[in-house]
Amino acid sequence: MLSILALMLLPTVPRPALALMLLAAFALACADELPGDPVEQGPPGDSETGDGDGDGDDDDDGEPSHAELLAELEARGPYEVGVKQLELSYVPPGSVEERVVPVLAWYPAAADSGAPPAVYAVGGLVELPAASVGALDEPPIAPGGSFPVAVYSHGSGGEGLLAYPYAERFASHGWIVFAPSHVGNTALDSLGQSSAPFVENAVNRPSDVSAVLDEADQGFAGDEVGQASDLSRVFVFGHSFGGYTTLSIAGATLDHAALLGACADESDCAYLEQPEIVAQFADGFRDPRVDAIATQAPALIPGFVAGGIAGIAVPTMLQSGKLDLTTPDSSQAAPAWESLSHPGDIWTDLPFGAHYSFITICDDLDPELLALFEPNNVNDGCGPGFTPTREIVPVLNTYLLAFARLEVLGEERWSALVIGEPLHPEVDLVRR
Repeated sequence: MLSILALMLLPTVPRPALALMLLAAFALACADELPGDPVEQGPPGDSETGDGDGDGDDDDDGEPSHAELLAELEARGPYEVGVKQLELSYVPPGSVEERVVPVLAWYPAAADSGAPPAVYAVGGLVELPAASVGALDEPPIAPGGSFPVAVYSHGSGGEGLLAYPYAERFASHGWIVFAPSHVGNTALDSLGQSSAPFVENAVNRPSDVSAVLDEADQGFAGDEVGQASDLSRVFVFGHSFGGYTTLSIAGATLDHAALLGACADESDCAYLEQPEIVAQFADGFRDPRVDAIATQAPALIPGFVAGGIAGIAVPTMLQSGKLDLTTPDSSQAAPAWESLSHPGDIWTDLPFGAHYSFITICDDLDPELLALFEPNNVNDGCGPGFTPTREIVPVLNTYLLAFARLEVLGEERWSALVIGEPLHPEVDLVRR
């Protein structure tokens, strides 16, 4: 089955060592339908303009109520959803070999295409029940123009398919969502004991995101989804190690000197000492095409260079859980929030949420099987006393979509959702 390598960064550990700690495996697998995210394929709106909302207007047709705004984003949008497997290749920093990265793409699909339902296979091995899949298999993309882009970065030992609850909702509302599987840091790599060293993954992950944007900008070798991508409107989000990836692509960089000082493996040290890697860390991984980000249960916060997070110049939505044991609020989310400085930053903290609250593992995997991979899962989001993921993931999804439409598309009406009263009684909303 699918496993994830969690990042446990304890505040009592010296800072240089913090950035290198990769501990504990946890599993993800078969995904079920999430309440609040029905799988029915709805017809597209009357005007398919590719503006990310499917309504064909400039949001100047009156002031909708808070309830109307919420209802619009909670539901599937006006587009049918397509999904397809793409692939890209590039030479990452510090390497002379081409890196091949699988990329899942969800997108607004043309109505009445006749395409069959998609099949989701976790790790390429375990098929999800057909009733849990809310996308069609490679239908034509919806006509009417280009679509804004979101990129999802999975956690350590995961895969791009983990984006599905978020990606289907975004795509139904007129977004193209790319979810790369970070080769060397996926479930299959973990199972096959072929995972790359941490320092290489820390470099390759943000490089993968930029490579996805490069490939989309070039049309993904003629694929219509790539050709319909609007790279002037880009949102990036990710979970755990993917949260690090997201902060990194927005401008924060791990402390290279601390990494080099803490490396104990000769090959890791040699990798970090390569002139190209030294230069990459000096330049950082920021991609100027990214307009806003969201980081869920982020990892490695103490490992960023001083002032790096404060220097992030795009709006950030921080999502975390106060009961997180893997990336604790006290050593990760709280100092991240204290460092962030953009006036548009938002923090959605879950008082009864933990590390597993941001993916669907608690409901997707049989508890006995999950316990084989992560015996402590019941204490980190899957046991009693936590807000159920079936209940909270759709809420987090609504926050992400509202934030992206506000900060990436410039649709001001969504500020009522991201800075108003919390959308769920078990959400603490903090804003500048």
